[in-house]
Amino acid sequence: MPAISVPGKILITGANGFIGLWVIRLLLQRGYFVRAAVRSADKGKNLMKTITAKVPEQAQNVEYIVVPDITAEHAFDEAVRGIIGIVHTASPMGIPGPDPQTTIGPAVTGTEGLLNSAIAHAPLATALTIPFRDALKRVVITSSIKAAIGADSGRTYTEEDWADYAVKEVEEMGRDVNSEYTYYASKVLAERAAWKSYEENKERVSWDISVTNPGWPTLDDPSSPATLATTPKLFYEVFAGNPMYTPLVVGLGHNFVDVRDVAEAHLKALEIEEAGGQRFILASEWHTWQDWFNTARDLNYFPKLDKGDPARANGVSPPRICTGEKAKRMLGISYRKMPETLRDVLDDYRARGWLAKYE
Repeated sequence: MPAISVPGKILITGANGFIGLWVIRLLLQRGYFVRAAVRSADKGKNLMKTITAKVPEQAQNVEYIVVPDITAEHAFDEAVRGIIGIVHTASPMGIPGPDPQTTIGPAVTGTEGLLNSAIAHAPLATALTIPFRDALKRVVITSSIKAAIGADSGRTYTEEDWADYAVKEVEEMGRDVNSEYTYYASKVLAERAAWKSYEENKERVSWDISVTNPGWPTLDDPSSPATLATTPKLFYEVFAGNPMYTPLVVGLGHNFVDVRDVAEAHLKALEIEEAGGQRFILASEWHTWQDWFNTARDLNYFPKLDKGDPARANGVSPPRICTGEKAKRMLGISYRKMPETLRDVLDDYRARGWLAKYE
């Protein structure tokens, strides 16, 4: 599938989310036009204020469209008209509730609905009416690294792996399942639904799909601690907002990636022909929270933080490492290291005055 190129128009779902915002900024800087799908007119207005502040010279190249409920039938029918690429970052928000289907259902239905709209209403290249340059050519779907990590620790996971154990847990435990498994299962099932839909319809369309599976934490650009999204809010609470979190998480580990690298990967997944039909884990390194604490202390933040041995931290979790080498090789991206990301985030928090009473 030929790569897309400027100055085409790209649809971004979940445009107000922290990954969506960074993808928009990067697309604008590269010369694309953007159609941003938001849940309300107020969110659209807030998005435009943010974009105007961040990339004022390109803000006129953004339009927004209101999609109140991404799970509604035909929700994206108008949104997909006249675009050459889609980046689908929208997903259910917040912590899963007691009923797994309240999380899993919207994740799957939202993804299937978007692709159904693309099949029916996106520009389709034909010999008589629409030249290929004006047709939809690539759909990039943001999944999660959690969709690729299995139950076994002490091994390295790749794009060939799936977290099917979480789906099984949900099926067996129902409402008694751990909410983390619900989240993992929602990512697995939504991504599998995307691949299934594409395989069943690929002979009818002029586009293909690519999936990214970003690690954690991808941090956003909030206006206040209260507006932080779920993942970065935990990061803030641990470092600056709630010392009660510290003893609970010091031994927990995760596959880290910087949101700027995630945005770059989404752009490359849109543009590079060979990315079609591929799945990309986005992960820089595995770190425990104790690693983050030690680095913050070494960078002269929070000098009162205890410097400890990550391998000896209370509740240390055996690593389940994912490799991001495929994205480096095929997309040509390079990953920022944790100290650079941590310094940039904490410098930003300090400049906003959020750290004064904690340092």
